[in-house]
Amino acid sequence: MMALLRSRRTMYVLVGLVVVGLVVSGAIGLFQSFNAPPAATSPEGQQGQPGQGQQGDQPDPPPEVGALGSPPSGFTYVDQDEAHCAQGQCFRLIVIAGEDGEELDGDAEESVEAVYEHLLANGWEQELPPDAESADDVALSESVLTDGTTLVADSTAPGADALPVLMLGNAGMPAY
Repeated sequence: MMALLRSRRTMYVLVGLVVVGLVVSGAIGLFQSFNAPPAATSPEGQQGQPGQGQQGDQPDPPPEVGALGSPPSGFTYVDQDEAHCAQGQCFRLIVIAGEDGEELDGDAEESVEAVYEHLLANGWEQELPPDAESADDVALSESVLTDGTTLVADSTAPGADALPVLMLGNAGMPAY
């Protein structure tokens, strides 16, 4: 038996089997992660602190678009009807559109700033990053707004033809 274990051919076969086993088990785990349902909480029975998920492993669902209140004149909010969850936090993407839901012709950054100014006028507050000393150090569209329970951040893609998009989340999530 010892002579068989000392043979190179036997060692190659054993190493090959171990490598194949590792690859197969990794592939099974990968396919299972693709088929796993996304983590979301049910609306009934929600208790606990804002921003903390039920049972510690399911994140709180993001606020609905109604948390923003009424849009500024000439704008409307278009909810993308899908919660995105990452690292235990969920958020919702909201497109800023014209009054009839049509795409805006103007600059996306100007649209976001108009919505930000509207929210600030309605009691929302600007959250500053830790390295900023005052609100003058940070562009309005590059900051995060909060009403105490909800966070709003500009999520517009860079580019001239970009749609103005806001990211809406719970205030319990880290701002930066």
